[in-house]
Amino acid sequence: MLAEYCAYLNEGGGGNVRRALHVIALTVFFMVMTLVFEHFISWLGRDSKQTESSQSHPSILSRLLRRIAPDFTGDRHQALKAAGVMAVCWLPYYLLALPGEIWYDTVQQVMMWKGLPNPITSGAWSDHHPVLDTLIFGVFYQLGAWIGHPAVGVALYTTCIAIAAIVVFVYTVRYLAKSAVSKRAYLGAYLFFCVFPFIPIFSMAMVKDAVFLPMFMLFSVQCMEVARTKGACLKSRQTLALFIILALLVSLTKKTGVYSVAFACILLVFIVAGNRARVKLLGAAVASGLVIFVLLPVVLFPACHIIPGGKQEIIAIPMQQSALLLREHGSELPKDEQDILTGMLEPNAAENYEWWAVDKIKGTHWTQQRENLLKPFLRVWAKNAVIYPQTYAKAYFMLEQGWIALPNSIVNENLQSSYLYTRTAPGKNADIAGLPQSRYTRLYDGIDQFVIWLGNQFFMQPWLSRVFWATWLPFMQLYETVRRLHAKELSWMYAAWLVPMLVSVPFLWISGGSVTYEGLRYLMPMLGVAPIGCALLTVQQQPSHADR
Repeated sequence: MLAEYCAYLNEGGGGNVRRALHVIALTVFFMVMTLVFEHFISWLGRDSKQTESSQSHPSILSRLLRRIAPDFTGDRHQALKAAGVMAVCWLPYYLLALPGEIWYDTVQQVMMWKGLPNPITSGAWSDHHPVLDTLIFGVFYQLGAWIGHPAVGVALYTTCIAIAAIVVFVYTVRYLAKSAVSKRAYLGAYLFFCVFPFIPIFSMAMVKDAVFLPMFMLFSVQCMEVARTKGACLKSRQTLALFIILALLVSLTKKTGVYSVAFACILLVFIVAGNRARVKLLGAAVASGLVIFVLLPVVLFPACHIIPGGKQEIIAIPMQQSALLLREHGSELPKDEQDILTGMLEPNAAENYEWWAVDKIKGTHWTQQRENLLKPFLRVWAKNAVIYPQTYAKAYFMLEQGWIALPNSIVNENLQSSYLYTRTAPGKNADIAGLPQSRYTRLYDGIDQFVIWLGNQFFMQPWLSRVFWATWLPFMQLYETVRRLHAKELSWMYAAWLVPMLVSVPFLWISGGSVTYEGLRYLMPMLGVAPIGCALLTVQQQPSHADR
């Protein structure tokens, strides 16, 4: 119904009978997809050794795959082999992207590093983007400048982040292999990380989300270990220290990271045994909160003359809804409410309203005027939510429809390679910052168009749609987990492996643009943890004391 509602909004309404038929068709399609997913998980969980033994004469391809596939339960040499095979699979994307994919936000951060005026500040650093990410990009930029050209620094960054991502993905698969998942499940996860194009494309990008992803994956593995051992692993000081460090890194590399950490720790509290383990988990969340909300803004930022990030990011959805409210019902509002809304939003917000993004509504600066109007604005926004619910729903679901609706004739919500965007979009600011730009725009445009065409084909559309990774697959994983818990085919300590997915989904639904290129990088954590949710469903009921 939500998917069809988005199509209804895009097409301007009408066609109630046709839309009812569409709802029925989408419902049947989703049920069929869920049934297919159940059979896939059943196949994934079968004993692969029994299947192999039944093949007295394995094919040449089977023998070749066995020779190539690493033994993830083996020693470090096997880990190096796994990393090497993944690196070979990623090599075409690495060479195509060299010296590296540079996103618009990264250009701003590099300009801050150089002290140049940018869309956010007149040259000072800002916490609008995570300061740690700005520092990392700036260091690589400076290394390149010292060697001879910033492009060299970008290439060094691309190489280092690619190596880091490969190491983390291999480590994740080895963890799954040494746990209770089936062989097919962890080999499938490895194959996914190797060959699904969007994994290397976005893992090697020069953007804050690519720095966040390895930290989040490592933190996710630690959450899984805490759940699997019911908190017993936290008795080790080294493990506890690692958990806290990863929690801090997740918080420092993404603005919403601290909330993900807090949410994850709260969920794990209900799984672990003993009050000491619960106190340690909550202590990790509190420590992350103190760093982000006290140490940085109260101590570090003033000392280093860093401008705090604005609160407009937190209230982006209410601001978007208020802009549409002014556009459609501005004349019906009392004068004082109009003044509050226009004072909080960017100038001419009603005229500049764009259903697909909030940037022109929220802007990049948090002024004293906005600070003074914050509470009155929230009151006016809440009051009109009751009076104009359809306007608020329209603004919200149009903005977030990439997570809900299949691609339609109006909007393309497919995954895209975005090489063209990441290589050419920075424009003149990239020249000012000294960052490289590719001249082969026709090549990258061809790649993008091919990926879009591929995603529009009937049999490829579900797998290359954002909605599949953002909503459908998580829903199916959650449904299957609940079903197996009810049938006592799965224990709670393994069901908690869904925690990384559960702490990622809510932040998709408050993002500032689900159908834009920016929406693609918001999906990165979901792509990273997708195989984990499938792997947990191959775990059989284990004794509560099971340990490695």
